[in-house]
Amino acid sequence: MREVCFGIDVGGTTVKMGLVARDGQLLEKQEFVSPHDVEEMFDNIAVHMSEVMSHFPDCECIGAGIGVPGPVVNERLVRGCANLGWGDVDVAAELGRTGLPVKAANDANLAALGEMWQGAGRGCKDLVLLTVGTGIGGGIISNGHMVAGSMGGGGEVGHIPTGYHTDWQCGCGKYGCLEVTASASGIIRAARQFSPFREAKRVTAKDVFDAARDGDENARRVVTEAGHALGHCAAILGCVLNPELILIGGGVSAAGRPLMDPVEETFRQEVFGPCSNVRFARAMLGNDAGILGGAAMFFCE
Repeated sequence: MREVCFGIDVGGTTVKMGLVARDGQLLEKQEFVSPHDVEEMFDNIAVHMSEVMSHFPDCECIGAGIGVPGPVVNERLVRGCANLGWGDVDVAAELGRTGLPVKAANDANLAALGEMWQGAGRGCKDLVLLTVGTGIGGGIISNGHMVAGSMGGGGEVGHIPTGYHTDWQCGCGKYGCLEVTASASGIIRAARQFSPFREAKRVTAKDVFDAARDGDENARRVVTEAGHALGHCAAILGCVLNPELILIGGGVSAAGRPLMDPVEETFRQEVFGPCSNVRFARAMLGNDAGILGGAAMFFCE
C-alpha cells in the first residue's frame, strides 16, 4: 500500500491540511475555519482527516504532523497560542483521538522543514526561513533537524532587537524588535510618517513598495531601512548558526530586489567572515510549506 501522511497547519483564521505521499506529492488539500475551542478544533480536524482518507482506500496513513502558532515542547505540548486563545494544550493527545501517531511543532519551524524537503531549500541541511508578513516569524533547520530550543521558542527571530525605532513598542511588549521595523505593519507605520501616506485612508505594504519602485524617496527610505534591519538580524543568525541558505517568505518577500538588496548588503557587511558564504532566496511553497513540513516530520526521520 502507498504510504501517506497528514500535514496540518493551524492558523488563527483557518486550518489548512493535506494528505501527502512519501515522494512529497500533495494528494488532497482542504481548508476550513479555525474554531478557537480546543475540543471543537480537534473534532473538526479528525472529521476532515477521516473524510480525506475515505478518498484513498488503497493508502496507508502513518501519522499526522501538525503545526501550531506557538512554542511546542517535546513534539506535543504547545505552551500557549495567543491568537487562538489557548493555554497549554497537549496537541498530540488531542489529535490522538484519530488513532494515528501525532507529532506537533511550531508552524514556522514546520514551514522551514517543508522548504528543506520539497521547496527552495531542497538538498540543503542548514537553513533559516524568515517569514515576513503582518509580523515576522522564523524557522531554523540545523543538520536537517528543526531547532525548537528547550521550551519550544527557537526561531522567534521577529523579536531580535535591531536598533531601529527603539521607541516603538512591539506586540511582545519590548521595543525596537525586528518586527517593528521590517514587518508589513512596521513598514506601513514608518511610511505613514511621510506624505502621501500620511494623508491616505488606507495604506498597504505593497503601496509602499510600488511607490519606492516609482522613485518616491521616502518610500525608498522606508523599504531600505526594513531591508537593513532584516540584514542585521540575518547576520546575527549567520554568526550563530552558519547556515548555507537564508530564505525569505511571506507577503513582504514579494517586494523583490528593493528589499533584498539592502538585506544582502547589510548581511555581508556585518556577518563574521567565515560565516558569509550564504545564499539568499525566496521561499517557494507558500501556504503548502506547513503541510509538507508536517508530513516531513514522519517521512524525513
